[in-house]
Amino acid sequence: MMVPIYEPLSPIAPGAARLLMAKDGLWIEADAIWGHFRKQLWESPRDLPYGPIEELNALRCGRIPTRYLDKFAFQANEEAERGCETAAWIIWHPTIGWKYHRLEFLDQSAVSVSYRWPQLEPEWHLILDMHSHGRISAFFSSTDERSDQGNPHFSMVFGKCQRGMNRADLDCELRLCIASFYFDEEDSDERGERRS
Repeated sequence: MMVPIYEPLSPIAPGAARLLMAKDGLWIEADAIWGHFRKQLWESPRDLPYGPIEELNALRCGRIPTRYLDKFAFQANEEAERGCETAAWIIWHPTIGWKYHRLEFLDQSAVSVSYRWPQLEPEWHLILDMHSHGRISAFFSSTDERSDQGNPHFSMVFGKCQRGMNRADLDCELRLCIASFYFDEEDSDERGERRS
């Protein structure tokens, strides 16, 4: 939709995603129960005849408890010792809160991990999809591009894992995923706590 110049932008429907053509280019906006986001996809080299818009990163779920991130780091380090990648989810419920969600693995090796996609109970939402790369560096592969499609969520990969390493010492990549568009996130301790 076009961003109006002389009136406010109409609110986005809950649970929806939309493309916005603004003065400075093309944006995507998504509203989820747990967060509301607006990110730029393309920057125009000149002003366009539409209204201005600003980036938005509003987390309604708050910060992910660091104990869950530390738990996954421990899991990734232990599995790296066995020569395997691993994965887990962190999910959130608006009245219950956070939960570390173990996955049912279909295959685990030194170069991949595949799992059965969980069917979450009503009102539980995927916030952070985590996987490890064992002892190699953290990066997002073409397999991750396919896996990270769908509803808005964050995705994180840990690399250079080995037993005894702290989460802060691991190689880490983090991104926000919205409708098959991906936005790299800062890898600072504050972001690590939020994973947002």
